Amino acid sequence: SFKLRAMAYFPVAVALCALLTLALGSVPIVINTWPFTNATAKAWSVLASGGSRLDAIEQGCHVCEIERCDGSVGYGGSPNEDGETTLDAMIMDGPTHDVGSVGCLKRVKAAISVARSVMEHTTQTLLVGDDGKRAKRRRNFAEIVSV
Repeated sequence: SFKLRAMAYFPVAVALCALLTLALGSVPIVINTWPFTNATAKAWSVLASGGSRLDAIEQGCHVCEIERCDGSVGYGGSPNEDGETTLDAMIMDGPTHDVGSVGCLKRVKAAISVARSVMEHTTQTLLVGDDGKRAKRRRNFAEIVSV
């Protein structure tokens, strides 16, 4: 299967990246452990055009939120027992170890963007439910009224 082949190449890709880094210094790279090529391509295009690593992560993840990768990511992907979609997202800045995340976020399509906002604009690392909703409103993220 594709997933098994991709998993087999992952250690090779990591080793190649390590060698490139040793030879050339800092080398930008995008690794995706799932076959979501549009998300990977978006993240790479952000890096290639001079965007930050966090911009690349956020925009790459947002592609999956829009496309509903594998049917479980993004708004409308996997509704809860009440038929309502709730989203979770987390983003981490590797060098600083700063983290932002949201859980049980309702009526928003860009959960990864709200998670980044939590990381950059609050002292919290995880906001869930109504707390995440308040953070979303404070940063002016559009709420979905109907689908």
